[in-house]
Amino acid sequence: MSDPVPELTLDELPGPPLFRLVDEEGRDVFAEVEVGGEPATVGVLLADIELAREFSSTASEYGMDAFVGLEPRELRDWGAVEVFAAVGEDYVLVISAGGTGLFHAGDVARRVAERAKELPFPLYLLSDQRGDAPLISVETEEGRVLVAALFSTPGKAYAFRERATHLDLPDKLGTIDDAEGLRRHALVAWRAGANYVVVDPEAGTTEAIPVEELIR
Repeated sequence: MSDPVPELTLDELPGPPLFRLVDEEGRDVFAEVEVGGEPATVGVLLADIELAREFSSTASEYGMDAFVGLEPRELRDWGAVEVFAAVGEDYVLVISAGGTGLFHAGDVARRVAERAKELPFPLYLLSDQRGDAPLISVETEEGRVLVAALFSTPGKAYAFRERATHLDLPDKLGTIDDAEGLRRHALVAWRAGANYVVVDPEAGTTEAIPVEELIR
């Protein structure tokens, strides 16, 4: 007997890029199903292209024949995901390696809009000639943690460098243009030992994002 698939919550929505399924003309396709005994239309979002292809080939097993044989199309950022969730379906089925979740489409659109506001792309980082961005060691109540610092504007990046001369930060400026770039940067930082990513650091890790949340 196979293990049950974990159920996702709205706060566990995987970050972009996500994938939708479209017909030959590139139009969104929705399945007609019953939810709670009532007829409903369901769209699907998938965390990666391989999951999208696998689901498209097996959708009939879940009573969603409308998705069989469709092609995946990338949604590169939260704005594109918000548009997808607001085009008229009743529910959105989200499938990732970590689990699945069926949500009201309006709830997905609202949560995605909130997520889009959290990280203002492009983001900037101070890096050396090789493109490496050093981690910053910060003392907290839980002990010493390593932080990857990002900035919402070049001016804030250079102002932080001037205030934190004791850190001897590099003077080159790199950019992160989208969620996938942020995921890659967070993965590199995590492998280097980072505990958090913080945007426009002013007071330690007060507004820090656990690095694991950005690499899902």
